[in-house]
Amino acid sequence: MEGHVAKNNESTFPTLGDLDDFLTKHNSNFIWLLAATILSCGWIIYLTYYNSRNIGLILTLIINRLYRHGYIHIGSFSFSVLSGKVMFRDVYFINQDMSIRIQDGFLIFRWWKKYNPKQKQHDPKAETRLYVTVNGFELHVYNRTALYSHLQETFGLEPTLITPRSDEESGQGDRTKRLESVNIKAEGQDPTSSWRSLIPVIKVNISTGRLAFGNHHLPQTLCVNFEDAFLTYATKPPSSHLDQFMHIVKGSLENVRVMLVPSPRYLGLQNDEPPRLMGEGFVVLQSNDVDIYYYQDEPGLVPVEQDSVGGAETCTEEDQLQDLPPCWGLDIVCGKGTDFNYGPWADRQRDCLWKFFIPADYQPMTVTQVSQPGSPRQIQAFELRMNIIADATIDLLFTKNRETNAIHVNVGAGSYLEVNIPMTVGENGYSPTIKGQLLHVDATSSMLYRTLLEAEMLAFHVIASYPRVWNMPQSWQCEIEVYKATYHFIYAQKNFFTDLIQDWASDSAPDIYSFVPYSWKFKILFHQFEMIWAANQHNWIDCSTKQQENVYLAACGETLNIDFTLPFSDFVPSTCHTRFTLKAEDTDMRLSLPECHPSRCPLLTLAKDYQNIKLPPDMFMPGESQSSCWRNITKAELWRSASCWTLVPTFRLVIDYPWHPIYPQKADEQLKQSLSEMEESMLSALRPPEHSSLLHNVPSSSAAHSPPPTDPSELPPDRLHVEMEMSPDSQIILYGPLLRTLISIKVNISLHLI
Repeated sequence: MEGHVAKNNESTFPTLGDLDDFLTKHNSNFIWLLAATILSCGWIIYLTYYNSRNIGLILTLIINRLYRHGYIHIGSFSFSVLSGKVMFRDVYFINQDMSIRIQDGFLIFRWWKKYNPKQKQHDPKAETRLYVTVNGFELHVYNRTALYSHLQETFGLEPTLITPRSDEESGQGDRTKRLESVNIKAEGQDPTSSWRSLIPVIKVNISTGRLAFGNHHLPQTLCVNFEDAFLTYATKPPSSHLDQFMHIVKGSLENVRVMLVPSPRYLGLQNDEPPRLMGEGFVVLQSNDVDIYYYQDEPGLVPVEQDSVGGAETCTEEDQLQDLPPCWGLDIVCGKGTDFNYGPWADRQRDCLWKFFIPADYQPMTVTQVSQPGSPRQIQAFELRMNIIADATIDLLFTKNRETNAIHVNVGAGSYLEVNIPMTVGENGYSPTIKGQLLHVDATSSMLYRTLLEAEMLAFHVIASYPRVWNMPQSWQCEIEVYKATYHFIYAQKNFFTDLIQDWASDSAPDIYSFVPYSWKFKILFHQFEMIWAANQHNWIDCSTKQQENVYLAACGETLNIDFTLPFSDFVPSTCHTRFTLKAEDTDMRLSLPECHPSRCPLLTLAKDYQNIKLPPDMFMPGESQSSCWRNITKAELWRSASCWTLVPTFRLVIDYPWHPIYPQKADEQLKQSLSEMEESMLSALRPPEHSSLLHNVPSSSAAHSPPPTDPSELPPDRLHVEMEMSPDSQIILYGPLLRTLISIKVNISLHLI
């Protein structure tokens, strides 16, 4: 049986000699065909699956051999000459400060397009030759090595960071040489001398992008996520004829979310919880559609001044207007589904990120020198503008006893925000500004009585003055103008806004080494306002949505000006003094009682039948039956009320409030633990030496840190001084319900002050 199987195997599988004899006998090349087929299949498999990876490996080795200030990795790389297409995958660049990662993408260079060297220069509508598509783009900034190395040198610390200083210096020298070789008049340049003439427009499409700022030393990381981005880079003529050209990047982003995400592997303790979590973290901004427009002038050279009179005469007014500094800015347009979320917690995270990425060096700022003829022109400021072209919401969130409270604001289309950040320093420092306006404002609170503010427009303007010395007094000015506003006031709002201020204020013990004196100057101006005051007995408020049974006292007027200053110019003062000044013009006051109130019908009857017989008739305009103030909710046909105070041309109220602040008390060990190790090491050289001998002279720790008195009667009293001034032409009509309302207001104020 075994012999039979062996014979079958020999007959089925011929040997190589038998196969060679057979092919030689029949004069056949089949073996070579089979070998070529196998090699072709192997080559195709190699080109399909392994060639691009091997090319990527070779490029990675070559690039990292030439470039030593970071690591560049290319997973796979392939190109096609016929289609002008270059494809890549798993590309990332990592250095000491940042990392860039790309999952995959490709670029197409349309080399077959006809090149016209005589085409119009800096034409944003020129034909696109370079098209780039990227999937899974991520930019992560986690350090600023050069800046911290400079801080180590400034504070005299031992250098622990390695920075490529020689390359930076050589790069700056090359840039200076390039700037010196630039001609002043950009119109006279040869259009074929720049790569922008060959590639005037570049289009970039990014799918699923992410920008991150933070590391494991920070509790939160700022992330900007978007799904799709369509960007276009081009150049156009500059805003001034003295510059070369203007870079512009415009495009649109979809489903944008700016978030504060907990940093993975955070080294510290996470005790400060966000007031609201939405997905991965706290969402600061989200919008369905965002359009951006970035522009920056390429500076030219400062021209040599013409000393001749004839040259000055030939300079036209249009040329003088074009001699503006180079422009630099970013315009952001938010579309539908735009939501803003902010508050004390988010502001603390912003301050933490700001101190890490832009740390203070505590050195006097040097005055920016004026550019001399022949040197590059200077960019004076960076301008940021954000427009809202659809209805949006703004939430101001804070916590009280681990409970989230909020102020919800609805704004209409047409609202905008402008930020101007100077890039130069003058003799008095620099002054950034923030201004903007909110249209159709409708604000509510998370209290049971939700109604807060309704206004047609709210405009604000903030001016900050930073001196050249870091601990010199700073001045902040805030001007707010509100048009056609209706404000609903109840006494419970006092505790509500007090909790907001306490959550926003710092709970750390005062530190003289980081103290900066400053003052806030507020000026609030209402145009055509009405303030509705809920004044029920025992501070009882009906919070139902329909048919509220509340007693309302409404003050309406044309203008209301509120001025006050919050001084923080002294370190740990024993007393603080705040002065409030209120000035109103053309105001009146009306009283409204609910339908269930027993005095409603008598009050309306008295108000209707009352005749002004004591005042001369020339004090009233012909046909005038009530005040001509603007009204929204307090209209006569909608709000049945009685006039209590009319004809008030001028009303002035001054409130002086000297009060005693209470500072948080912390032990020295807890205070040191609250500071970061980096800040403590930088400030250690400035701190006075601690002498242990002084501690032995203290009799006891309880005597050194005696607790403050807990009995309110032992504390010094705060004082409130009120001055009221009104014009003699005003007329007050005292009704019985009005007196009861005023008594209820007085009792409620006393209870809340206690």
